[in-house]
Amino acid sequence: MSVSRRIAFAVSVSWLSRVSIICSGLVLTPTLFRFMGKEELGLWYLLGNSQSFLWLLSLGITPTLTRHIALAKGKSGFDPEVELTDETQQHIGDLVVTGRLILQWLAVAVFFIAWVLGYALISQIQLHEVSQEQVIWSWTLMCAGYAIAVWLSYFDCLLAGMGYVGWDGLIAVLTYFLIILSNMIAVMLGGGLLALAIISVVAGLIQRLIFITVIRWRFPNLLLFQGNWNIQYAKALFKPSLYWWLTDLGAFLILRTDTYFIAIFKGSHNIPSYQATYNLIANISQAAIAFAGSSAVFISQAWQAGNLADIHRMTLRNARIGLSIVAAGVAFLIVAGGDFIKLWLGKGNFVGLDVLLIFCIILTLETQHVILITSSRATEDEKYAPWSLTSGVLNLVFTWVLIKPLGLLGVAMATMLAQMLTNNWYAVYRPMVRLRLNFGIYLRQVIGLWVSVLVCCLGLSWLAKKSLFLLGITSEWAVIITTAVICGAVLSTSLWTSVLEDHHRTSIQGKLKAWLRLSEF
Repeated sequence: MSVSRRIAFAVSVSWLSRVSIICSGLVLTPTLFRFMGKEELGLWYLLGNSQSFLWLLSLGITPTLTRHIALAKGKSGFDPEVELTDETQQHIGDLVVTGRLILQWLAVAVFFIAWVLGYALISQIQLHEVSQEQVIWSWTLMCAGYAIAVWLSYFDCLLAGMGYVGWDGLIAVLTYFLIILSNMIAVMLGGGLLALAIISVVAGLIQRLIFITVIRWRFPNLLLFQGNWNIQYAKALFKPSLYWWLTDLGAFLILRTDTYFIAIFKGSHNIPSYQATYNLIANISQAAIAFAGSSAVFISQAWQAGNLADIHRMTLRNARIGLSIVAAGVAFLIVAGGDFIKLWLGKGNFVGLDVLLIFCIILTLETQHVILITSSRATEDEKYAPWSLTSGVLNLVFTWVLIKPLGLLGVAMATMLAQMLTNNWYAVYRPMVRLRLNFGIYLRQVIGLWVSVLVCCLGLSWLAKKSLFLLGITSEWAVIITTAVICGAVLSTSLWTSVLEDHHRTSIQGKLKAWLRLSEF
């Protein structure tokens, strides 16, 4: 399977996963709002956000190990089906064994550190409807589940590093609906925070078991690598992992601390509406960066092989696709976001247009720099930690200052200001230098396309909404559907004309014609 096909498979799985999350959220979230108290639901969102904190405690070993395996494979060539030399096989085997031992010990540390820090936070929150013991037991189970996931994550590293991207996501999709169904049944039967935590842990264990089984069935050759503990490889993993961890620590302080401030200063009952709106926009951003994440291991292999042209091609393509998706999504939310949230969660749960607009700005700029630094970090370029940490500290300071006078708006503004002063510009500048990208080409091919999609989607959607009102059609469903169709049409047209290459268009047209002929028959 070619690189393009592997990336397309991984992206398809990522988008399927994101669509599954969105669709299930349309059903699960209103169920949670209806059957759980706001305090308990706020605590569930708080613990859910803490998954990022647990990921942070893995110290960057997993992505660094994945990258090193990809770089090792790249020594034999960029072709995904290249025959590995004996030296490469031994290198990969030693990396797997070394990484496995590190992750086993790290899993134990993750559990104890996470539990202690979580207990310290939980004890500071004033609770009225939920007992503190229930929250602590829920957190304990989540810590145990994640520690096991860290222990076994070297399988993920090996599979992705060898270029078999997307399989972990496919397995996650297959088990996700089972989790959602179990959550809904548990909540409707009166289960609360503890029941949801138990379901998440059990589902995680089942998912890991399925993942290992698939490797043994579909990719048994990956289990044939023989290796030994290598102290030099362990040391080589340490420094970039430390920088990765520091960068992720900054990202956590930027994007995952809002709920803690809200819980302490405004009460956990204010978290659901804020978090639901943020998650809505974050889903769009995650779909937009799917190509970048799926391309990372191939960029590592191309970098090792000295293939700069393919790196430029993949990076610019990822940026065009990602920012076009964000532009269409942001336009939809600006025009119809308020109507959508009111229908989705009910009246009184819309956080406000001002906060929504700030979220749109934050995640547009975030998507751009994440796509670029993903390509840059794939080449072992870990120069972002100081800026990420600075942004995180600024976010904490700004949030502390702004939350009291401005409330939830102040929390969102703090994140936006901290990012604009640091990551939003440096994490664009640095990859340009590292990857030797032409800034003029980037402006024309990426920023120009983003502006075109955003302006077209906003203009046409606004005119359509006004036309509906002039015709006396004020249904929220009509506004949502019309806006979605317009934004989807503009996005599809832009991707067809400005992103797909001639052979891609020819291939798609051929498949469509064959499908139509088959349908007629």
